[in-house]
Amino acid sequence: MDDGNFLARKLVLTEQGKRWISQFDELDQSAATLLANSLTLISHTEFRRELEKQVLVASAGIEGPIALFAVRELPKSCPDEKWMMPQTLPFYSCTVPSENGRSVSSVGTTADLGSEAVIAHMIRQLANGNPTKYLNHPTLSEMRERICRAVFVVDDFVGSGGRARSFLDSLWLEPTLKSWWSTKLIKFHVLAYSATDHGTKSVQRHKCTPEVSVHRDATSFEMLPLSLEKKELIRKLCKDYGARALKGNKNMWFGYKQGMCSIVFEHGCPNNTPAILWDMREGTTSWAALFPHRTISSEIASVFPTEIVRGDSVAALMDMGQTRLAKSGALSRTGTTGQIILLVLALIAKGHRKRTTISFATGLSAKECERIIERCIKWKFLTPQRRLTPQGLAELEAARKFRAQSQTSVDRGSDYHYPQQLRPTTC
Repeated sequence: MDDGNFLARKLVLTEQGKRWISQFDELDQSAATLLANSLTLISHTEFRRELEKQVLVASAGIEGPIALFAVRELPKSCPDEKWMMPQTLPFYSCTVPSENGRSVSSVGTTADLGSEAVIAHMIRQLANGNPTKYLNHPTLSEMRERICRAVFVVDDFVGSGGRARSFLDSLWLEPTLKSWWSTKLIKFHVLAYSATDHGTKSVQRHKCTPEVSVHRDATSFEMLPLSLEKKELIRKLCKDYGARALKGNKNMWFGYKQGMCSIVFEHGCPNNTPAILWDMREGTTSWAALFPHRTISSEIASVFPTEIVRGDSVAALMDMGQTRLAKSGALSRTGTTGQIILLVLALIAKGHRKRTTISFATGLSAKECERIIERCIKWKFLTPQRRLTPQGLAELEAARKFRAQSQTSVDRGSDYHYPQQLRPTTC
């Protein structure tokens, strides 16, 4: 654990972070620091560990072999007419078969390798460790021979959902796979470390009706448990300085499709994040990005935590305007679960009911968030609609009024030593 502090706060203390901060006007540097401090940093270790767990959990309920594919950008057709959009091609027409003819290339030949290389390595290790269960980017003939029962499409981050849908489209264009699916011989699953609500819903609407599994909800800056004033400061910062970083493309000031996402992986920064974090114009030094060209330098990578840790609960309460609760000392009297429950109730009291916001504030995964919320509903602190009950309000009010008892020392040997210590203890 990191003593309850997000390691993202150390970003601005690196040399690269200092250069990035120095570009902002003095009055805007506090907002820029807040933006950097609010990022969720995902290390290679955290990413690999949790994504592999997802594969193992999802495969536990499937009898028979599973085909594993790493999501990547695939080549598309080049139409003769300029007005026509490039068309998705069948998957196996875009890939290179291996020498033994049992699998195909897991990464592109000319692509700038990012998440697909990390995921492809994980898939290779899983297949080598359990070759009867997992097939590493198999050919159709290999899937037929092994009687494959599921197709797992694995990705790091589903933002708009466009890349994952395009990859599914390519598989869907294979008549054999479509036939197997229509006769219920196989099922499609999409597994991602993180995803936005919009991206998840977009992928779920695909024709192959995939089951989507996400480890951690992707929080946007607009969903953070911050005051409206602080959110507006961050948005204004992205707009004003985005004009300097991307002078000719204002559509990317807030990230791809206005995503404003706040999650960054050690293998690369998603383009759904604000452009002032990653843009660095070719051949110029007009803007020193925190993640130049969406890459992570070794210096910046050094502050990525090996696992996601829970942030400072008191600071989180102060940020969301729960000042009395933050100063009450109530958090110190409970264990970890009690602190999280108080934090969840405080978030919902301020209108932050979405799981993405709760996940960011608590450091919990999507499943862990659901478990905590289910407990709160079971204990009648929340309604099934995630609204505070009278009992939940009473719990918060009692916590706000709590005051830690002062521990006064008494001189040993005093005539009043024993009764003075006993009385407050037994009352």
